[in-house]
Amino acid sequence: MIDTMGLRVENVPHLALPKAFGRISDDLEVTNNSGWAKGNLRSESGKHLSLRVRTIKASNQLLVEGSNSMQYLDHNIVSSGDAVMTAFSMLDAVRRQHALNLDCVFRPREFMQGRDIEVTRVDLPAMLKIDAGLRSGAVLNAMAFAGLRAGIATSIYPNETLYFDQHSQLESLKAYDKSLEMQQNRRNLTLPKTDNAAALMELAGMTLRFEGVYRLKRLKRLFKDVPVTPSMLSPNVLAKMFHGLLNKYNLHGSLRSLLSPEELLKIRMPYRLTVALWQMDADLAPIFGGDEGLLRSHRRVIKNEYNGIDILAPSPATIDQHVELGELLRVENFVPVPAAIRADAKLFYHRDMAAEFKAYCQARGFNGISGVYVDPYMDADEFPISGELATELA
Repeated sequence: MIDTMGLRVENVPHLALPKAFGRISDDLEVTNNSGWAKGNLRSESGKHLSLRVRTIKASNQLLVEGSNSMQYLDHNIVSSGDAVMTAFSMLDAVRRQHALNLDCVFRPREFMQGRDIEVTRVDLPAMLKIDAGLRSGAVLNAMAFAGLRAGIATSIYPNETLYFDQHSQLESLKAYDKSLEMQQNRRNLTLPKTDNAAALMELAGMTLRFEGVYRLKRLKRLFKDVPVTPSMLSPNVLAKMFHGLLNKYNLHGSLRSLLSPEELLKIRMPYRLTVALWQMDADLAPIFGGDEGLLRSHRRVIKNEYNGIDILAPSPATIDQHVELGELLRVENFVPVPAAIRADAKLFYHRDMAAEFKAYCQARGFNGISGVYVDPYMDADEFPISGELATELA
């Protein structure tokens, strides 16, 4: 799937967006700034700010970044993996709210085939199936422990989100519980009333959402400094990119098990008692008399001094089976979007680019070869790519 995507389009002059800032002249009067302008697009329903839009007047560049699924459907639990369709739909959303003064009538036709657009970022989500006996928070914490042992820059928010290389300018990987995000309702994510909405929520509840984030520098390295267009990112290429990222974070180990009596004795008092109660799945808040500061103080000391034990994470007692991470993070455990959900236009956004291409050409009298739609991904595996990605594609 594709969630957030970043695009750069050249030669888009006179796009009317609000100014990002003002410039002060020598006589202290505010004058119009001719450099940057920006405007956040609201989703089709008007509920969310889904796409960030900027222009650079000096170079007539249009920059768009955001989630196409959020723009059109107000949720991003599932989304299409069609990079060409996604990129065109994002530009079409901009066109609906801001007139695009393109320099040639042929350019929309190029956009429909994934050309004349540079991809500056792409986030690739995938859903990992979790067995019924496991809790998503326990799996996230186990991966965090494995990442720390492997020396990977790891950030974790208890029971919620795990990041590997969160601040990298190249690429990163994150995993989180999408159903929990929906329940917390942080972004007012609500699904439309459709027969498949319950099935989609069930899918979110039985999976962990992984997202590979690829930024401009990484895309340049992968494709040997050739500007990456949507037509170069076929579903096959995207799948190989994601698989390569999983291989990079080759995590081993198992979900945390109960400490033995010998291991407990190595923890100094009073933290030993705290850990013992935690791994019995006791509620620690009353034990600390409701003193949240003291509880967090114990957590900090224990986490720093005793192999990353996090007493705010799920207790090992809540896990009723032994699971090796290597067995859990297998490619075959990532599940596709079910056909019924893909076919539900209220839950899964898609548009027929071949039909739109033909309609556009007919409306403007493009006949002959100029009106023939060609599979935009036909030559995707022929573009210059780095050795590591070439190995994955082989």
